[in-house]
Amino acid sequence: MLARRVIAISSDKAIAKQMGTALKAAGGAVETHQSVDALGKGELQAALVVVHADGDLASAVQALTLRLAGDARMVVVVPKHDLIKLVDVMQTSDRIAGVMVAEDFRMIDLSSMATRILAGDIFGLEKLVPWGTKVYSTLVGDYQEKSVCIAQLSEFAELMGVRRKYREAIEQCVDEMLMNALYDAPVDDQGKQIFADIPTKTRISLRMEQKVVVQYACDGHRFSVSVRDSYGALERNTVLKYLYKCLHSDQQIDRKTGGAGLGLYLMANSSTRFLFNVLPGVATECVCVFDLDSPKLQLDSFGFFIEKIDAAGRLAAGPSRLLPAGASFPIERRAGGTATARTPKGVIYALSASILLLLALIALVAIPKFAKATRVTMQVTTDPPGATIEIDGAARGVAQDGTLAIDELEIGRAYRVTATKEGYAPAEAILQPTGSGGSARLHLEPHAATLELDSDPQGATVLIDGKDSGKTPVALASLPPNGEVEVTLRKAGYADSVRKVKVPAPGAHSQVSQALTMSPDFASVIVSSTPSGAEVWLDGQRLPGVTTPTDEILVEAATAHKIELRLAGHMPAEVTSTPPRGARRIALGATLDEGTMLRVSANVDGRATVEGVAACRARVMPFSCGVRKGKYTIQIDGQKPPGHATRTVTAEREPIEVEVVFGFIEAPPGKKIVVGQQQVPRAAYEEGKRVVTVIEEASGVMSPIEVKVVAGKAFKVP
Repeated sequence: MLARRVIAISSDKAIAKQMGTALKAAGGAVETHQSVDALGKGELQAALVVVHADGDLASAVQALTLRLAGDARMVVVVPKHDLIKLVDVMQTSDRIAGVMVAEDFRMIDLSSMATRILAGDIFGLEKLVPWGTKVYSTLVGDYQEKSVCIAQLSEFAELMGVRRKYREAIEQCVDEMLMNALYDAPVDDQGKQIFADIPTKTRISLRMEQKVVVQYACDGHRFSVSVRDSYGALERNTVLKYLYKCLHSDQQIDRKTGGAGLGLYLMANSSTRFLFNVLPGVATECVCVFDLDSPKLQLDSFGFFIEKIDAAGRLAAGPSRLLPAGASFPIERRAGGTATARTPKGVIYALSASILLLLALIALVAIPKFAKATRVTMQVTTDPPGATIEIDGAARGVAQDGTLAIDELEIGRAYRVTATKEGYAPAEAILQPTGSGGSARLHLEPHAATLELDSDPQGATVLIDGKDSGKTPVALASLPPNGEVEVTLRKAGYADSVRKVKVPAPGAHSQVSQALTMSPDFASVIVSSTPSGAEVWLDGQRLPGVTTPTDEILVEAATAHKIELRLAGHMPAEVTSTPPRGARRIALGATLDEGTMLRVSANVDGRATVEGVAACRARVMPFSCGVRKGKYTIQIDGQKPPGHATRTVTAEREPIEVEVVFGFIEAPPGKKIVVGQQQVPRAAYEEGKRVVTVIEEASGVMSPIEVKVVAGKAFKVP
């Protein structure tokens, strides 16, 4: 059938063969290919496509998802263990139902995943464990039952020979799954989380009317556990968003009310297979599988599946009943088209017998325990001392000297012990008292202490115990709390400031500001102008980015300095100062009159004069000077070679550029050009027709010659 067609793609022949065998076992009509080209173009008419995303196929995944037709799904097999890679692949498209790792590829795992995708029957742990493995079930409705459930699972795991480090991972994952199912999953008719605005301490004291179903099993090689709620509100994007945030954010843990991000991240890091089964509006099932033979727990299978069949009846989990796996109810049609559930008598008898048997088993196990229940005292030690101890959310005292005795604890009962202290992250543990009471030790990680350092002036290099830690002002959050460090502030022109500074307590914040002492070889000035915003030039060099009014400007002491202020639309102004040694913040300033800058240049060496402006008299070209509004005549006198030109300009607010380009006349051998009182071999003239006087050196005879002068060009007279 077309709906059962399955396509497997891998450039590795061995993996392609394994994939084909696994998919045939899942009931698919399998086609195997070694490249995308073999698929041709257009839509892929298949129920499932499995891609080994290695080599060139790694970049083909997204394009293949766009070609999937109908409700087809994809499974991607990535080369190596990489949680970030697994999450990124799942985020590529909603069509990708699962991701596996080729390094730990097992055909049975692909068969299991493919069967659930093709059949759409996804709920229940029995679909993931080997045939014949017993699946245990229990119901959990509140915080106390959660603790008991975790203790039972841990005891079962120990009985099955599961190593302690794996038992701890199992306990952590089950705890997170149950907290999510009990307090994050419940929603009202509008889809709003019921416990979203309820503090954690309050919510754990509440009991759910609708219990969650816990299933667990172990075949000696793998330990599997699932938790199923009765709301079906979890969305694929929510899971991937939380995982992406925890994997890529510097601050991974988000412990806000109603937040499940940390739990998902911890489960993905602590299990071998991490799966979600959802029937929207009915149920969400979270599954964690732990490979007990692996030297290290790392995720090799990740998936999110949607139920395709009507599973609402068999997934119901009421407050006092546990339905057998796979149970379903016939539907009876009434007149008018309405449908109601009809339960056969045989099913009722079977359920009644199951309930009676379950109650009998509970009685056999529980009654002896209750009969022998005794209470003991447990010693709880905290690092650091002074933490408040809570047992199952109820405060029991403060470990003033680091240790607190907690009495009236039942032997064998699991308790959640929480230690809190201001400035530290809470520490938690699940503890089970023994006949001797026992003891527990909780270590609280300190929150960062923030030390903020500043200096006057700012911009000083901060050295913490000799290590560069930035420039002032700077906030440091990596120093050990309650410690003491040596802080050195160093800035050019100032003496080093060295002092011991105490780091605040965990989570606290303190500020330290230090005024720097000027070095005796330096002084500082501050410059202002009217109007403000003028550029500042110090000893002929512009100070980049510095405008009036300025901050401190460091200068050499006991030396005369010229400071020029320039502002568009105004004449420049100059101030001079010889600051004494070690002086700080000497105030300098000037008023800038309206006007502009006039620049004069020529293509000969010489001087120029702006008539009526004393600052612009006989200045060596090129030069700039400020002039007020008005009309000005400029005399340009060339010296090498000699030449003369006159220009007239009108100054407003815009800068004026006067550039004179002379042409040159050269005398032939034995002759000179007469310019005023000089006789020169070469002279400069303005462009145009000019009369040049030439003198013969031997006879002294002078002759006027008319020549055409071209600017920038040289002409030799005959």
